[in-house]
Amino acid sequence: MYDNSNNYSIWALFFGLLLIFSNSVQAASVYASSAVVYEEGWVGNGRIVIYGPSGAGPSTTGYTSSLVPGLAASGYGEGLYGALHASAFSGAMTLGGTTEARGQGSAGWIDQLTISSPTLTGSAFARASFSLAGGLSALSGIGDVGAMGNSTVSAIIRINGGTVFSTSGQIVSRNGVITTNDMQRGQALNGAYQSDPVTGLTGVFSFDIPFVFGTPFQMNADLNAFTQALASATGDVASAYSNFGSSGYWGGISGVHLANGTELSGYTLSSQSGFNWNNASAPVPVPAAVWLFGSGLLGLIGVTRRKAA
Repeated sequence: MYDNSNNYSIWALFFGLLLIFSNSVQAASVYASSAVVYEEGWVGNGRIVIYGPSGAGPSTTGYTSSLVPGLAASGYGEGLYGALHASAFSGAMTLGGTTEARGQGSAGWIDQLTISSPTLTGSAFARASFSLAGGLSALSGIGDVGAMGNSTVSAIIRINGGTVFSTSGQIVSRNGVITTNDMQRGQALNGAYQSDPVTGLTGVFSFDIPFVFGTPFQMNADLNAFTQALASATGDVASAYSNFGSSGYWGGISGVHLANGTELSGYTLSSQSGFNWNNASAPVPVPAAVWLFGSGLLGLIGVTRRKAA
């Protein structure tokens, strides 16, 4: 009747690979991408993919169907050193046949850092933090026999390819019932990374960065938002949003310590980009493609009201 909700990961991986391939040179850089997928079902013109711009700078794309009321999708991503923004929206309604909309927004940064000291050598850990704010929502019509809303988000920070922080969430609504509400968070402390279920996605989270004094290391971070709305029986209504368009901020480095907890001083930090990773990034208002979210949501509300009437 409808796609397996787990197939969102295939699309997220696909778009993520496009984002990575657009930045094949692993030097200091920021990047973003966006995409939407839609299928107008009863119109019979198949599944269509629209890619937004990728690379440095904001990436925004969207689609609102003129043939199927309530069918809309949008994606938004913007990457800055120390700040990541990503949002997505999908809405679907069908008058017959299967309609579907998917939205995706991604953002990330890559930088090379070096922590040096005239007197300190060997391995140590830098205590850093990252904050996330936003929300997920998935809705489907009560009693609809083929409606699904699927909303996801993931944020990951890696050091030399190894994960030191991650958070992810997925909410799936089928036929008016939440069938999946899964949230996970992973944090590395003193070299040990562990991921566990959590009850919320947002907040300020600390983790440890492993390094060797005087040896450069690569840090990359990405934030991905994905949504899917599916309607496969006449009159079905579904929507989803993953709204993290003004969130995902580097919280700075609060100190350096050994594995036994001994605090160290007398070190300096430099980066290839010139960004000072010792300092926290200051949140600034971001106009995260509000018009795309609004147009799709208003269209879906109008359809829902007509259906109820």
